[in-house]
Amino acid sequence: MARAVAEQSNSVSIFFLKKRGFLNGQWITGTLHWTNGWGYKSSIGVESKAKDNKPIAIRLNYTHTNYDGEKNKMDFEVSLTATKCNYGGVRFWFVCPLYKNGIYCGRRVGVLYAIGKWFGCRYCGEIAYRSQFAGGFTKLAGSICEPDVEKAYKAVKREYYNGKPTRKYRRYLRLSEKMDRVWILAGKHFGMKF
Repeated sequence: MARAVAEQSNSVSIFFLKKRGFLNGQWITGTLHWTNGWGYKSSIGVESKAKDNKPIAIRLNYTHTNYDGEKNKMDFEVSLTATKCNYGGVRFWFVCPLYKNGIYCGRRVGVLYAIGKWFGCRYCGEIAYRSQFAGGFTKLAGSICEPDVEKAYKAVKREYYNGKPTRKYRRYLRLSEKMDRVWILAGKHFGMKF
């Protein structure tokens, strides 16, 4: 089975919900909207559930349409859990509600992805990040390109301080060196000689 790409999948993020006030310990409802590159729009209703002023679950309401046009009304809860942060406060997590190969997942995750007509973690949906598909010199280069190197150079105000290279200048040197290695590898890949 081909793996789906996380950046192209509809998702619900715990960080987004926290920013919008869904995790304040009060009952809140709202709607999330997505639009893909072809103009196809989808949305999902989100409702927070709380007990004793603490969020305990998020309820998802939506209609899933199969490829044959059959519509399914979906309404299910995703439990929340919290961990203490080192400097105080708590961080909330979704508890993945899906089963994979007959085994309950229950992973603590920050993002749930649309998997068929359900929402679950990347593991259950066999979803990968775009960078995991890269290989060869593409992976070595990462997301570096010429404008990144130029931007890093423009950020350098001073190359040396007390006889040592500054942090911004060291960053520029690292990016420049990495770009040189990428060009050499690309040249070898395409049969060019330097």
